[in-house]
This record gives sequence, C-alpha cells and structure tokens, in this order.
Amino acid sequence: MLSIKGLNLLIGHQQILKDIHLNIETTGEMIGIMGPNGAGKSSFLKSILGEFKATGDALWNKIPIKQQLTNITYIPQRNELDLDFPITVNNALLTGYYQTSGWFKPLKKEAYIKREKLLHDLQLTNLKHKTLNQLSGGQLQRVLLAKALMKDSSLMCLDEPFVGIDFKSEEIMLNLLNKLKREDKLILIVHHDIHKAKRYFDKIILLNQSLIQFGPSHDVLTEENIKQTFLYGGVNNE
Repeated sequence: MLSIKGLNLLIGHQQILKDIHLNIETTGEMIGIMGPNGAGKSSFLKSILGEFKATGDALWNKIPIKQQLTNITYIPQRNELDLDFPITVNNALLTGYYQTSGWFKPLKKEAYIKREKLLHDLQLTNLKHKTLNQLSGGQLQRVLLAKALMKDSSLMCLDEPFVGIDFKSEEIMLNLLNKLKREDKLILIVHHDIHKAKRYFDKIILLNQSLIQFGPSHDVLTEENIKQTFLYGGVNNE
C-alpha cells in the first residue's frame, strides 16, 4: 500500500505541492498522474522519493519510502540524463543491476541472463553495442526502462516515459508494463495525453498543486474534473 499524508513542498517562497493526502491500497495497477504544465506532477514523484525535501509522510507498505529506495524503481525524464558519457546499451543495463547488488561485487550469472531477456522483450538486442547517444528518443526510453527493470521492485515510478517517442516504442513499453502489472506491481506514470489515459491507466491521480481527484479512470476523467484541474488554480513550476 502507498500512503501519502500531508505532503507539502516549497521551493524558495513558492508552494509547489499543497497538503496532499492519498492512499493507494491495491497493487497490480497502472496509475496515471495528470495535470497541466506546472501542476507539480514530477515534483510529486521526486517528493515521495525524497529527491525534493518535502514535508509530510510517504510510506510504502507502512515503511518510509526514503528507507527502501533500493527496492523502488524510478525512471526520470530523458532530459535529465547526461548522454555524453560513452556507455553502451549492454553496460547501461548492468549499471541498473549494480544498484541492487552493490558496485564492487562481481556480477552473478543471473544478471547477464536477465539482461538478455530484457533486451529481447524491449526489442533492443540489435542495439546492444551502440552507445546511448546513438539512439533515437524511443530507443533510449526503452533502454531506460530495461535498465530500471534490472532490479526487482514492487513499486515503479516513471516520469513522462512516452513523451517524444515513436509509436512502436510506446507499444513495446506498454506491453511490458502491462505484463508487470499482471505480476502485481504498482506502476505510477506521469502522463499528459488525456485522450489515451482511459486506455492506458486503471486509475488516475488528477493533480494541480493539490490533489483534485483520484479513482478509476472512467470516473475521474469527466469534463467537470478536467476543467477543474486544467483551467483553475495551480502553480507556475514543477
């Protein structure tokens, strides 16, 4: 269960998130986090993960998330990455495994087996010797997902994974994410496309500085709720 109590975030003198209370008692679901630009969607993920110093509590299975980050998957936006370092797809995936096993321990055979399976599942096998700066946006996003999945976790947080990628990459990623959902993972995804949201997500968090609505996609994405979220209130920065 994910439990968020009294989450507030100030950056400078500006309030980015205001008094958010949220309980997600189920797993095996894909949940979209939606709101206008500047609503605090990315900041919401970074706050519950401890990257931003918010006040309030964020618990996963009754334990503070900050105390179990090695067991939680987070995939940031692509524009936050440094692509100048010449690392291959093959080696990038192994760095994901090191995050759990420890950097100075020899890799087990299972790491290489898992890498090959993820390369296959995300249709990256023919790209494994390329460096990250040689990839298209969709290919890179698939690599980031594969890298994150080199460690096992029951909670996954993805920040705008479908922005600027091709249709093929989006479908490949969705197929794998839906498979993970069936394996009882809870997957939180910052997303912007309302037209696809009902098809992609079991539930929706509507956010604009404060929590507007949370619930099943078809119940939450009403004309009234969308207007309340996207046309009224909010903040200027994420």
